[in-house]
Amino acid sequence: MIFFDYSSTTPMSEKALSTYQLAASQYFGNSRSIHQFGQEAEAMLQLARETIGDALNIREQELFFTGCGTEANFLIITGLAKAQKLKGNHILSIESEHHSVKQSLHYLKEQGFDITYVPLDSNGKISIEALIDSIKEETILATFAHASSELGTIQDLEIISNILKENDILFHSDCVQSFGKIKIPIHFLDACTISAHKIYGPKGCGAAYISSSTPYQSFLRGTSHENGFRAGTVDVPAIMAFAVAVEEIMKQQPQEQERLTKLRLKVVNSLKHDSLFYFEGDAINRLPFHLALRRKGMEGQFLMLECQKKGLLIATGSACRAGLSEPPASMLAIGRTSSEAHEYVRITFGKHTTEEDIEILIKQLIHISNEFKEGYCGQIEKTPR
Repeated sequence: MIFFDYSSTTPMSEKALSTYQLAASQYFGNSRSIHQFGQEAEAMLQLARETIGDALNIREQELFFTGCGTEANFLIITGLAKAQKLKGNHILSIESEHHSVKQSLHYLKEQGFDITYVPLDSNGKISIEALIDSIKEETILATFAHASSELGTIQDLEIISNILKENDILFHSDCVQSFGKIKIPIHFLDACTISAHKIYGPKGCGAAYISSSTPYQSFLRGTSHENGFRAGTVDVPAIMAFAVAVEEIMKQQPQEQERLTKLRLKVVNSLKHDSLFYFEGDAINRLPFHLALRRKGMEGQFLMLECQKKGLLIATGSACRAGLSEPPASMLAIGRTSSEAHEYVRITFGKHTTEEDIEILIKQLIHISNEFKEGYCGQIEKTPR
């Protein structure tokens, strides 16, 4: 099987995995314990915090570890909003946000906050004019992902940040899809979210950046872990593996960005002359490894299953909304009809993707499309691997 779903998760790197195994046996102490094992674990925790903080170009005290990106999104968004409630109760976001962001906003709406979703253009970029028009005197926070997990479109954080700063509005960005893949202009943000398992680190490990000048309110009061940001014993082995994964991906990032861009463009150039294939999202300002694709008249789930028969693993959207019957909200947000949105599939590449894999992908997408036209889909033999 050939894996084309790197936006949902990545396999742990050998170095990250070996680090986790070593740390789990040697640094298993509770980092809050004052005895030797606890202090050794705390030292490793702080070393990992420094490593990841340096990669983000932030101070180590501005980085808080969490159980995942979803938890980090929730704790940041609710923590910043509640800390600002005396100033106002209005929050800005967009419909293409990850499910975890939208669920956090739904929670805040139940708490009395007012949420406005800023319109997107047909490529998934935030309408700057609409953003300006959406700002109210009560607006306290905006949360816009750096890059869409479904569309692949990258937002211009600098332009957005300048508008928000002029209006004294805090800016959080979900950078889970972009961290380690493209450069994050962190100095334009008050807070951001990252995750280990998207960059060949372990699952169940995320992190939140909150600027030292940005006030937040802890969701669970009285906790001593992570400077009061998050309750629960810290998973030191996972965080150490996270730090190793960060070091590895940052060293390779410029070359890998160029390599993956070439692979993506190879697919685009091979399919763009076929009038039945449509590429969604911004053609230029997008994640280098990401394709948002539609085959006209073919359900995305059908295409995904046919690809699996051929040995190709692709996705029909964010893994966090898998199993839901409604189409991707991001597709509807950029003006696609419900039937068009149901045609959507996501194909994403990673460090193990080869040119040979891309050749097989292109060949099989064309074959599946032709089979569908001729009414005998499913007859081609599986791709050997």
